Parts: sequence; structure tokens; C-alpha cells
Amino acid sequence: MNRLLCTTLVKYSQRNAIKPNCPVQWRGLSTSSSILQATTEQDTANSQHYDIIIAGGGMVGTALACALGKNTRLQNKNILLLEAAAGFKQPSTEQYSNRVSAISKGTYRLMKTIGAWEEIEQTRVKPVLKMQVWDACSDALITFNYDDLSENISWIVENDVLLASIYRQLETVPNVRVRYSSKIASCELIRDGADKSTVKLSDGETLKCDLLVSKG
Repeated sequence: MNRLLCTTLVKYSQRNAIKPNCPVQWRGLSTSSSILQATTEQDTANSQHYDIIIAGGGMVGTALACALGKNTRLQNKNILLLEAAAGFKQPSTEQYSNRVSAISKGTYRLMKTIGAWEEIEQTRVKPVLKMQVWDACSDALITFNYDDLSENISWIVENDVLLASIYRQLETVPNVRVRYSSKIASCELIRDGADKSTVKLSDGETLKCDLLVSKG
């Protein structure tokens, strides 16, 4: 994921900003490069275009979509979140789950920024007040205590609670669209002769974007 994301971000930053859709003026050239460019433009016209496509609607992808959508600099960008599952079902707050995540301070600040942390606190969350880390090959250990720190070490949150809180915030973001039951068959990054990344879905539909965020 890091290599894919970094490669895309480098090409994205070289353009300084996401280019809006606009008509292309052609010159009467019969070179192979112009034919390739014309073919690419025709393919783009026959597919849906988004400024940003995020592949995967789990905790990471959903949080990223929400953060980008709420960013004032990106409010005019069309963002698409693709999720293979049939839909998201809000979990019952009365049922506990043993699938949990340890939330770092960075993630805590992100949740506060997108507005999800208040709901997480109102549902279920427990702070970590003490942590011991042991060495695998000796008796050495290090202990972190809440009394020695100005903030909690971390927080334990159920994955369902975390995802549900983010999804509720995502529903308030007008420029982010979530598509369920959307399985990705293949991806093609921006290359010579093409200025868009291509995402092909399992149903044959083709999507294009300026920035693609995926893993693998």
C-alpha cells in the first residue's frame, strides 16, 4: 500500500492540483502518440470520473474518506469510497464485541478532527493507564504509567463502535459517495500516455480518477 500510495501521490503532487474535467483540443497529427492520447480520451469519456477513489470501506478507508471530505481544501472534489460488502449495518450498542483496536494519540486526534470521538466516548471506550513491554530474549522490561504522562497512553475501542461512529460522520459529507457491493477486478496507475488511474470493477464497469488510494 505504501509503494502504491507514494507513487500516486508523487504523480499527483507534480500536477500541483487535481485537474478538473475539461474539453481537449486536438491538432491534426497522425503520430502514434496522438492516437494513443485520443484513445485514452475516448476511454475516459466512456467511464465515470472521480477526483479521488478509495478502495476499501473498512476502518482505515472510511476514516480517510471522511477526513478528505471534511478537508476545506478538498470540498469541491468528488470522492468515491468502494466497499465490497453489501452494506454497513449499525451494530447494537447493547452487545459487546471482542474485536477491538488500541487507538494511539494520533488516531485519537484524527477521530476528534472528523467529529467521531464524541460518539465513541458516549458509546464505549476504555483508556489504557499502564503498559509493560518485555524483551523476548531477556528479563528487561519498560513500564509506562498514566501518572507519569499528561495524557492517556492509548484507548481500547471496539471495531464496530469505531466504524459506526465514522460512518455516521461520513453521512454528513456531501462530496463523498459510498458504493457497496463493488468488488475491484484490477487497477492501473497513471502511466505515460494516460493522465488518469483506472479501476475496473468485477461487473465490468470502469472508473477513472486523479488519485487512487488502495492496498496491495
